[in-house]
Amino acid sequence: MGNDTLIKGASLAYGGNQTGGFLNPQAGYVQGVNTPMSELGQQAMREAAYKRRQDEIELKNYVNSMETVDLAKVEESMRPEVTEFLVANKKNYAEAARLASDLDADDPMYMKAVSEMNQIDAAFKALSGNLDMFKKKRTEFYDDVKANNISKASNKDALNSMFKNSDYAIEIDEFGALSIENDGEYVPMTDFEEDTEYNYFLTDNEDFTKLMDLTNSANSGATVISGGLEQSYKYKLNGIFNTMGREDLMSMMYDTVINDVPLKDREDFDLGLFEVEREDELREWLSDTYMNSLKTVAASSAKQKEIANRPKPTRGEILKIQNVKKVTSYFNKMKSVANSFIPGLLASRSIVTKDLGDGTIGFIPVLNGAQQTDFFLRNDEEALTWLNNG
Repeated sequence: MGNDTLIKGASLAYGGNQTGGFLNPQAGYVQGVNTPMSELGQQAMREAAYKRRQDEIELKNYVNSMETVDLAKVEESMRPEVTEFLVANKKNYAEAARLASDLDADDPMYMKAVSEMNQIDAAFKALSGNLDMFKKKRTEFYDDVKANNISKASNKDALNSMFKNSDYAIEIDEFGALSIENDGEYVPMTDFEEDTEYNYFLTDNEDFTKLMDLTNSANSGATVISGGLEQSYKYKLNGIFNTMGREDLMSMMYDTVINDVPLKDREDFDLGLFEVEREDELREWLSDTYMNSLKTVAASSAKQKEIANRPKPTRGEILKIQNVKKVTSYFNKMKSVANSFIPGLLASRSIVTKDLGDGTIGFIPVLNGAQQTDFFLRNDEEALTWLNNG
């Protein structure tokens, strides 16, 4: 707080209750400038004028240092309430300054007046800061919406209602704290910084990227995850989930950066894990769930790798496979027709079908043109084995 001269100057500058604000502090001097006076009186007047100019300079510096609110940054619908608050408190400031200027510094009423001036100054500063915060939060919201950064764990309806709006009803308390009406209730600016639906969650893209890197590693490694490798992956997963804050854990459960379905909708998820006191269990569930996912990816990749590394068949093997398919196809076509001749893979092997008289067809093996009588082909499997042997 400034000295007595500044307080007296502030009371004059703001005009107190008598004027409603802002007198010319030289008015008294102008009124008496043409009054004849003695040389001593003129000297006193010059000294008073000099002192007044010094007070004006100090007052100007003091007033300029006071916190103020730039109405240009205020939403148009908020301006009436903000203006009313500023006018009323400037009047109270002037009255407190007038009172303090008439009191000694050790008077309790002096300290009370100075305290009120300081409180008003602090309220202006707080209100200005709250208005800046709202403007910043609103800009950040639009930027996050455009970049698709807002987590699905956030209450999008409440956020849209608050920020995608231009008609605001507000309340300002004596300390400059700002509250904004939304859906029938007044939301204090502290809700934008605390754990409420207005301090929305962002998608945890950083940790999702880490999980995708681990998935790519498991896929490219193409090795079944077990033993030491499993412990290594488990260590990395625990390192990710155990360092997450509440906001990032919710992003893991609600957002579909990696999975097509939110993890919260899985049948094996216990909704009770959303309770704050069970947060450690939620971390463990996430770690186990992603561990199983990595194992599945690695096992599939390992299987594909094994298939890809199998020896390539020779040309002769390829031709044999094709001929076996032809023999099998012809057998399936003719096996129910009695007295049919079915050639095999080798010219020396074939089959003759025979009506057994009981409504069934039998398969008689033929070797080098001679029917074999010492054994009989009892079913399709034995018949195909005979035909494709060679």
